[in-house]
Amino acid sequence: MSSLLLSIDLEDVRDWVEDGSRYREGVPTNTRCYLDHFRRWGVRATFFVVGRVARRYPDLIGEIVAEGHELACHGDMHLQLDKLTPKDFRKDLEENLLALRSAGADEIKGFRAPTFSLTEKTSWAHEILADLGFSYSSSILPAKNPLYGWPTFGQDGCKVTERLWEVPITIHSLPGLHVPIAGGVYFRVLPFLLTRWAIGRRIKNSQPVGTYFHPYDIDINQEKFMHPDLGGKRYLNRLMFVGRHKVLRRLDTLRRSFPCGPYGEYVNSLQAVPF
Repeated sequence: MSSLLLSIDLEDVRDWVEDGSRYREGVPTNTRCYLDHFRRWGVRATFFVVGRVARRYPDLIGEIVAEGHELACHGDMHLQLDKLTPKDFRKDLEENLLALRSAGADEIKGFRAPTFSLTEKTSWAHEILADLGFSYSSSILPAKNPLYGWPTFGQDGCKVTERLWEVPITIHSLPGLHVPIAGGVYFRVLPFLLTRWAIGRRIKNSQPVGTYFHPYDIDINQEKFMHPDLGGKRYLNRLMFVGRHKVLRRLDTLRRSFPCGPYGEYVNSLQAVPF
């Protein structure tokens, strides 16, 4: 059954902020908040985990595993793919896998590139992922974007090698609104009626909706600092703090209306599709 594909990009934003360690530690508390809600709602999600976060919080990773959620890779040091050579990417992935397995992960099938940085120029990453035994990636933003995008890739999941599926993040199809339907700041800032309508439309057409959230997306007590990858633009940084109190309430509404599940479960349902 097509569903709302729930995912958390488990990273610590402080790692890319100047003197970030002086700010309050938020990852454990916010992650456990997600876990508490998912448990009460009876849903499972995919946690795309940065390797150094797994090394920093191995007990937290163990809790995620114990709750029955899927663990997947999000890069060992959260480096965008265009900052890595193919050789460096392979090494980064191997370190990411080692960190997750050392923290208690068993089968690891999925990968998400930091900042959805898998583009036409870095498509070599697919072969490396397949070679290391991954069965899916959710690393492409199939639209023009100020950071990274691959507008010609298409919105549907498809096989990119004999053994690897790419499941791009879901984009609004309305003219002039080619941004993610249910992810991060877009989920918090765009009108919820529009979000719910877009999700319902896709699921009605037997198409899944990929989501992504971060620990900071629900952190209403986070100190104000300049977030990375915004070019120092203060108006964009203000948006990073808008609507955080709405995320869990909106997710609760969605899970009551639509079936939810992890990415890996959806990809398993695709395995019968011929290449």
